[in-house]
Amino acid sequence: MKSMLFEINKKRWLTLFLVALSATIFRLILQAFIPSSGSNPFPPSVIVKAGLLIPSFTIYALITYFLLAVVFVIIQGRLPGTKIKKGLMFGFLFCMMWCIYLFEPLPHVSSTSLTELFAYPIVDGISLVFLGLLLGKFVAVDSQLSGKVYINLNIVPLMAIPVCFLVLRIFCYSIVHIYSSFTANPLGTMIWAVASGIWIGVLYLFLGQGIKIESPMVKSLFFGIVIFGINLFLFNFFITLVFESDIADLVIRTMADIISVTIGVYIYEKVHFLMILAHSK
Repeated sequence: MKSMLFEINKKRWLTLFLVALSATIFRLILQAFIPSSGSNPFPPSVIVKAGLLIPSFTIYALITYFLLAVVFVIIQGRLPGTKIKKGLMFGFLFCMMWCIYLFEPLPHVSSTSLTELFAYPIVDGISLVFLGLLLGKFVAVDSQLSGKVYINLNIVPLMAIPVCFLVLRIFCYSIVHIYSSFTANPLGTMIWAVASGIWIGVLYLFLGQGIKIESPMVKSLFFGIVIFGINLFLFNFFITLVFESDIADLVIRTMADIISVTIGVYIYEKVHFLMILAHSK
């Protein structure tokens, strides 16, 4: 990890900062188009009460986009396609992940207006695609595998990620009792968990190609913690800027998802390796 970061020179760090800053400004502009229903499901945070939401939101968004940009730099060298395709693929994959997570069936969703419910996924999604476009234009390099995407679509190892995600989520819902609508809407909650796990699997199929690590254990840890985990942590903890939040609940659900995805990727890599080994005999 350190060697990967050392490969980023000072000029590249400045470019990443400017890209993240541009994406932050773009996101702030789009925020003006999000309607507010005026009904808040939770008490306002200390930051809101102090009148510091806008500067806090700006700094948080800048950090989020900058860290995503660093992740992109680390993996883009081994991703196939032209530099613009790489950037757009990166932005779109995280765009869809954020959208799916924003549609998690939680108790407060029923009191949210339909317009507001769809506004945040659309605005956040557009911002991430815009970030990806900037990364493709100013950061990425064209791959020698331009236009060729080598992805293993074998359903057996691929199922490991959504299955692990679903199992650990059900454990958290029924045993740990994290904030959810599992009791009131078990079917909808499970469908959401399956859809989330499938998309995270898709995320790995595309972005996992960029990981320069052969060991299944280390590779799964890198994806689970760096590529998936950093993004998930920043996504989940944004709510603490706006509302009083149950920090313990946020930590549990974040760690549970990171652990389940890491285990799922490890199983995927091991099964995939064994299948290749079996076919080669």
